[in-house]
Amino acid sequence: MPSESHALRSTDSERRDAVPTRPALLTTAFLQEILGGDTVVSGFEWQALETGVISEVVAVRVFLESASGAREKQLVAKFLRPEFPFESMFLVESKFYASFGGAGATSVPFELPVPVFTSNVLIVLERVPSVETHTCLQGCPASRIAALVAKLAQFHARLWRHDCDGLSEPAGIGSNLSGEAKKEQFPGLWTAYLDDIPLERGDRSRLAALCEHLSANADLLQRTHELVDSGPQTLIHGDYHVANILFPSSSRNGGGSAVAADERVWLLDWATCGKGNPMRDLAFFFIVSVTERDRREHEQRSLELYCSTVRSELAAGTPAAADLSLADWTRWYKVCVLNQFLILVVYDHLSKHLAANAKTEKLRAELDAHFRAVNLRACLSVIDNLGDNVADLEALLK
Repeated sequence: MPSESHALRSTDSERRDAVPTRPALLTTAFLQEILGGDTVVSGFEWQALETGVISEVVAVRVFLESASGAREKQLVAKFLRPEFPFESMFLVESKFYASFGGAGATSVPFELPVPVFTSNVLIVLERVPSVETHTCLQGCPASRIAALVAKLAQFHARLWRHDCDGLSEPAGIGSNLSGEAKKEQFPGLWTAYLDDIPLERGDRSRLAALCEHLSANADLLQRTHELVDSGPQTLIHGDYHVANILFPSSSRNGGGSAVAADERVWLLDWATCGKGNPMRDLAFFFIVSVTERDRREHEQRSLELYCSTVRSELAAGTPAAADLSLADWTRWYKVCVLNQFLILVVYDHLSKHLAANAKTEKLRAELDAHFRAVNLRACLSVIDNLGDNVADLEALLK
């Protein structure tokens, strides 16, 4: 929700010396330049949105005048927070919109917001009107899971041969954590990580046994990393969760809560997209934005749906992904679940640091609750998918 508002109604002869790096540096001249056309920008106002961890996101209401009269244009501007050295993520997202905006979006089964301006520090998009959103903490509504899994499978299949040039390498949140770093750091961090999670005693014992085995056989940690990278590869989103998805509001879809597989939904935040194992997206989706109850109910059916959707999108044998069996996809999914758990353990301190340094107390509390919920979901997913059978773990990581 908007937390603050700043208005400027001006026709002053402002000049754009550089791309504005903060909302307060927006000018009518800059907006005039990026919007172009014969319409005159007479002023604007912006409101901060309580979203974003590495970025500051604001809604911008632009006032326009032309021969046909006055009107407004709604934009969303995402500014890189200067304390974070993540310009590369803005460049990746800019490259994605350059490649897939307009006609390039036809192969993507998601709607994309219209880009107005992109750069290494600022991205401006047209605001999508009348949408419904859900937080990861609330969890993805169960009625929407199947459609989102089907769309994800369509996306992966249709972009299987995309070269991914200029996009994130490696792709996905946390993917820059190397196998060697996991091998070196996980053994010394997992105990404190589990101590901070409200697991039932039996669950903690089972997960601790698995962590002890991984730590005692640290090559398995690096092997997990290598397996993810050696698996099937396509263009992945890298940050696929329900809070990055906009749904038509209930007034637009007839008031129903379910979403049809062909219904338009908008997918945002392409800053970590690139070539990667597609099961990273599915594992991330279930760990980050699905409650454990709904995951347990929908996980197996979702894998079956994913497999059948990929097959229907691709001719058999062209590419080889069409020949992957449900058992193949299930194995890659479990490996990616384990890999995501390793990332969360090693990056737990960073996640909590990001939450503690959010701009507002409300956002700090929300992010802290979010990261803690994700940690719990990850633990339960590992327990459900891998258990504590050492022989099964060794077989998975062969």
